[in-house]
Amino acid sequence: MPRFENSDCIALVGQASTAEPLRAELIIDQAECNAARCTPQGLRVPKTIVTGTSGPAPARIANSWQSIDVVVAPPAAADCPRNYTVRAYLTPQRGEAGPVDSVDLEPTRTSNTWANTALQVTLPAPGVYLVTGDVDTTICATLNPGSATNLWTEVRLIDVNSGTVELQPRGSTQHQFTSDARLQHCEHGPTSLSGLVTVSPAQGSKTVRVQAILSGGGPGDGLANGATLQKATFHGPRSYLTYVKVAD
Repeated sequence: MPRFENSDCIALVGQASTAEPLRAELIIDQAECNAARCTPQGLRVPKTIVTGTSGPAPARIANSWQSIDVVVAPPAAADCPRNYTVRAYLTPQRGEAGPVDSVDLEPTRTSNTWANTALQVTLPAPGVYLVTGDVDTTICATLNPGSATNLWTEVRLIDVNSGTVELQPRGSTQHQFTSDARLQHCEHGPTSLSGLVTVSPAQGSKTVRVQAILSGGGPGDGLANGATLQKATFHGPRSYLTYVKVAD
């Protein structure tokens, strides 16, 4: 008669008779970490796949969620239970430009044309960015007795590729004086230029640039009764532009 022995994983049950046939049964460790189960279709051990996501997620651009990178550390092959360590990191893309060269704004008053500056940054991937500029402009003018000035500068942010205005104009420097004596005076205008800029998946990236303009109003287009404009500049050495990605 054949001799049978149980193994660690298979037990033989029954008497090998017509009334009680011999059958093999799996011995399944009942430890909580054991996922093996005997099913009508056979032994089943569910497969576990854990992955993290990082980088642009186009479906999220339209909402206000924060950008998060998720890192998953798998367990060693023999670990029981198999614990996966999941860590989330706030790692926004960011950058800064400045200082840059100055730009003469005097021609823009008569041409009514915005002047390009060298202050620009490239937003590197699809998403939403907080762009913040600390921009400085200057107006210097001389007034004689009875003369007056009414001049101002503005700054804005544009998409270099399309020319689209990304951040609307902000008033910077205002030079508005009347005088009963000869007067030489300069006004400086440190200006905050900040707001949210979106880069679409179709765009991929976007370069944005600061522009500036000088305008005048009233008699003499801002220079009345002998007032003289000495200079009007975008002051690049005191200007900076920063971006931080805030959402995918």
